[in-house]
Amino acid sequence: MGSAAIATLALAMVCFHGAAGASLQPVTNLKWTSFNFRTTLQWESTSNGAVYTVRVRGVQTDWARKRECTRIRTTSCDMTSMMQNVTERYVAEVFTLNANITDEIEEPPVAESTPIQLLSETEIGEPNFKLFQNSSREARLLIEDTVTSIRFSNNTPKTLRDIYGPNLQYKVTYWKDGTSGKRDKTTNNQVVLIKVDEGVTYCFSVEIKITSPYKHGPRSQAKCTKVQNPEYGLGFYAFIIVGTLVVLSVIIGVTVCLCRRKAAHSKSETNPLKAV
Repeated sequence: MGSAAIATLALAMVCFHGAAGASLQPVTNLKWTSFNFRTTLQWESTSNGAVYTVRVRGVQTDWARKRECTRIRTTSCDMTSMMQNVTERYVAEVFTLNANITDEIEEPPVAESTPIQLLSETEIGEPNFKLFQNSSREARLLIEDTVTSIRFSNNTPKTLRDIYGPNLQYKVTYWKDGTSGKRDKTTNNQVVLIKVDEGVTYCFSVEIKITSPYKHGPRSQAKCTKVQNPEYGLGFYAFIIVGTLVVLSVIIGVTVCLCRRKAAHSKSETNPLKAV
């Protein structure tokens, strides 16, 4: 191949490379979503046949890429593992790349996200709790500590209590079933005791409140106590029926026995000679 042909081919490759890069546009509408510290970056594509690479940095950390979010075709990336410092303020960048070119151009189109600080901006979900009836006059709630996507150095997950400490509270709302009047009790404890009226069904719901930075989650689904029926159960009635039948059988047996003895005694009086 002559030098002219080689130059032409090189020029064509450069032109193709440049055209491919020029046809790409930065992504738009970058948006963070974070729920119980599970954090995802989403965006909208503006280029056909593009792939994306995401990188993130904090105020105190350098840019870092996540391997699972390098040259991806999807328009979202779970960045949780890269954002484990909940007090850090993070920002991300999304590069738009041509899917058919493996060697990245010098300055691919890039879009930058708004900053996010998880401690204050992550959304908190509703808590789970169990409801018990300690007695006819006391209900007990056992509230579960929500597990998050943030981890300790040994890779075990942290709970909301681990992250927020005493700033985490539970607001317990309770009411008599079928009524509109409601009462609240706010506590730091996961075990909550509520006084109730005997023989009345009570319903309970719980929501998480963070006092600093202030935020709260949605109220949980309501759970209601089961009032003990003051009437006796089927076992008791079965016992009464069986007992009654036994008593009747005994009475009938005794009556028949007495009647036979009386009949025999009357017969002996009627035939005294036979009795001798």
